Amino acid sequence: MKKFRSICLFAAAMFLLSACVTKQKYNELQLKYQRSQDELSFMTSENQNCQKSKKDLTDRLSAMTADMESLCADTLRLYRKARSAEREYEKAKKDYDDLLQNFADASSNNQNTINDLIGDIDKYKDEMELKEKMLSIQQDSLAKARVELSLKEQRINEMQQILAQKDSEVKALKEKVSNALKGFEGSGLKVHEKDGKVYVSMDDKLLFASGSWNINENGMSAIRNLAQVLESETDISVLIEGHTDNVPYRGSGQIKDNWDLSVMRATSVVKALLDNARIDPTRLSASGRSEFLPLETGNSAEARAKNRRTEIILAPNLDQLMKLIQNN
Repeated sequence: MKKFRSICLFAAAMFLLSACVTKQKYNELQLKYQRSQDELSFMTSENQNCQKSKKDLTDRLSAMTADMESLCADTLRLYRKARSAEREYEKAKKDYDDLLQNFADASSNNQNTINDLIGDIDKYKDEMELKEKMLSIQQDSLAKARVELSLKEQRINEMQQILAQKDSEVKALKEKVSNALKGFEGSGLKVHEKDGKVYVSMDDKLLFASGSWNINENGMSAIRNLAQVLESETDISVLIEGHTDNVPYRGSGQIKDNWDLSVMRATSVVKALLDNARIDPTRLSASGRSEFLPLETGNSAEARAKNRRTEIILAPNLDQLMKLIQNN
């Protein structure tokens, strides 16, 4: 259920909308990000446990149903034996009464036979009572298992419905974003869906000059179009990630290395979005990834060009799903 990871984006570490971020604030946001990761792991594990519990309960239900059918057959068999023994008893008693009139000396043997038959009847009755008790216990367990299975299935169905709804919303969002940025396809901009999120990936040549974090006019035009979509999609969380290649940054001033450059580029995109649309700043967060999440691992010019990018990651709100998990 990798789609659940989308909740992590809402809790990702948020940077200030200025170029300076305090270490304390950064650490707090990192902690929130980790907590979101833990919640996602718990959510995924919970859904897997529900699926396993459903299978286990179904297997138990089948086994107990088979036991109940066996007990019913045993009960019927014992009942028939008891009825047969009762008939034998009645016949023996009649024979005893008839023989008593003519053969008084045979009364002792007949009495022993009757006693044996009575003992058999009592034995059969005891066995039948025990089987009936066992059958009642199995029926109670079966009823409880059915109720538990029903609740588990209901919970799983609710979670699946929410996930299906979120999938539909993500596909609609991807279509809307693609239409808004259609004119920039082939110019270093790609829109794709992954893990329940929509990714807008922009090559650095579309947004920035080499070593710069100032957005050029062509890139600003794409950001304006995207900002209008984000303004209308109020339940979408937005994470902007800056990525560089593995060539060390050679600039000077406040930017010391690729970490600084990736953060500044991500922050520039955040500011551009806010400048071009009415977007709640709490929905946005900026993250610098430096060179450590490359798309290509080679050192060729083509590989490095693919790695120099800015990714705008759009994730739906999963509060409804989280409440369902917490309430259960």
